[in-house]
Amino acid sequence: MDQVNNSETLTTGNQSSSFGLQSGDASTLDTIKETVANKLHAAASTIQQKAGQSQDNAVAGYAGQAAGWLDDAAEYVRDVDPQKVKSDIQHQVRSNPGRSLLIAGAAGLLLGILLRR
Repeated sequence: MDQVNNSETLTTGNQSSSFGLQSGDASTLDTIKETVANKLHAAASTIQQKAGQSQDNAVAGYAGQAAGWLDDAAEYVRDVDPQKVKSDIQHQVRSNPGRSLLIAGAAGLLLGILLRR
């Protein structure tokens, strides 16, 4: 029985922090998330405003679509739970290690190319 309680304490202790952040850092993360979401929403509003002033219907349509995507991204940033994202990534890596290595290698290669320039 003591082993079960000890293992529960260990697992719940690890889940209390998101990405290894302490409770004070979690509020910083929330502040950053809110700031990013507000900036995305402001960009969407600006694009929507400029689209309303455009004479070209095709440009206005694309701008409206882009504004919608930015608003959706802002809502996603506000609602995202870093702990859930972390556990989803860990599950994917454990269930598909080969594919995960290929994706990580490709991302590293692209990042290396971008940083080299």
